Amino acid sequence: MRKIAILASDPGTGKTTTAINLAHGLALCGKRVLIVDCDVRRNVGFAFDVRGEKTLGDFLERGEVDVIEARKNLFVIDSGGRKLAEAEAGLARTSNRQQRLGLALKNLHGCDVVLCDCPPGITLISINAINFADEVIVPVSMDRIAQAGARQTMQMIDEVSASSSSRTTLMGFLPTFYDERARLSQTVLETMRERFRGDMFTTTIRVSSSLREAPGFQQTIFEYSPKSGGAYDYYQLTEEFLARVAPEHNVPPGK
Repeated sequence: MRKIAILASDPGTGKTTTAINLAHGLALCGKRVLIVDCDVRRNVGFAFDVRGEKTLGDFLERGEVDVIEARKNLFVIDSGGRKLAEAEAGLARTSNRQQRLGLALKNLHGCDVVLCDCPPGITLISINAINFADEVIVPVSMDRIAQAGARQTMQMIDEVSASSSSRTTLMGFLPTFYDERARLSQTVLETMRERFRGDMFTTTIRVSSSLREAPGFQQTIFEYSPKSGGAYDYYQLTEEFLARVAPEHNVPPGK
């Protein structure tokens, strides 16, 4: 089982878009995927049109949770919105406050990939997700502040790992909101590929109206517009992800 946190220091980088479409892409390839919505905004639940009675907030406080099958092979733990915010406030007073998510999920089995859609910035929940994860995917929008955001996110990962027994590593920076017609996008992408070299995903997620529209219809890009450029980009990301983790996924789920 591979545990991945999808994290960015800034909002608006395509973090949740990446979580839901990568998850569905993997599920369509036959992988059993769990998305843990760690963001109080509850966007994953909205995108899949699911709402749990017992959510991540309940799970962190009492160990009770609904795991909802949103699509074939794709399961969701709803964040709980306000419940999660209340649970996070309670965690601040506990001794294991930075490892609570990992402790709650320690007996998890039967899935190939767990994706944690993290809130933007440094929060206690995002620190828990980093400690739980094996690797982190960092979506980076192709604008002037992209490099600063990428560095801040890496600094956060390094600081969390240094203060705990976490061995979390970077899977890669994922370029998002790339506009092929804009010189700025081209310049930022070229600069990042030069500066971060092997830490960049080859896949680039282009600007796409279909990607913006799909969540409003409670659909992923593969359902809403399967022949669009956005679907092609997330198909490419799915293939690249599988190529990176394939050696660890040659065993049956739950083993």
